[in-house]
Amino acid sequence: MKGLTKGFLSMVVLGSIVATSAHATFPLRVDIDVSAKRSKKSIGAGDSGEAKVENIQCHVKIRKSGGQPYSDPLTAELYVIGQQIQTDLYGIIDVVKKEFNFTKENDNTFAFSSPMYSMRRTSGNINVGGKYVTYLLVVVDKNGKIVDTRSGRNIRDKGIAKIRELGPKTLFDKEGNVAGILENPGEAFKKAVPAAVSTGNY
Repeated sequence: MKGLTKGFLSMVVLGSIVATSAHATFPLRVDIDVSAKRSKKSIGAGDSGEAKVENIQCHVKIRKSGGQPYSDPLTAELYVIGQQIQTDLYGIIDVVKKEFNFTKENDNTFAFSSPMYSMRRTSGNINVGGKYVTYLLVVVDKNGKIVDTRSGRNIRDKGIAKIRELGPKTLFDKEGNVAGILENPGEAFKKAVPAAVSTGNY
């Protein structure tokens, strides 16, 4: 009987070790889906060219992809990135951060949308304004550790760190050097457009 009890306890201890090891080996995994809804329209034309506005809104869905239940809070960081036509500089149009939890009630899924952004540009003799380029979505745990990332373009770890450091309203070049500030990221690059057209309501 002693031998049987000892063997049973050994199995329990071994099972606990295996369970702990499995938990450490298989951390939280998520499926991330980000889409950008875009629409364009003409807002004026003149001797020098045509002005257009592009409206962009990003939609995010994050789902826990199996594994053990996960109740700790998480944060989704969405970086919406544009580019100035006349300078080729990149701009962080906006940063949207949302805290959430995975629960049975929300089917271990969290979704949100960004505000609508207006990107204005011209075509013709004067080519100025801005355009939407891509997004960066970063999911971090309660300790600030990155769980996963997703982007519309290939952004390396150093680039992700730089974008998170720069924050909203920042203009930067391909190397990540800060080159200026967007005064009104909700109407990004708006001031450059009226110079290209002689008529129209802006």
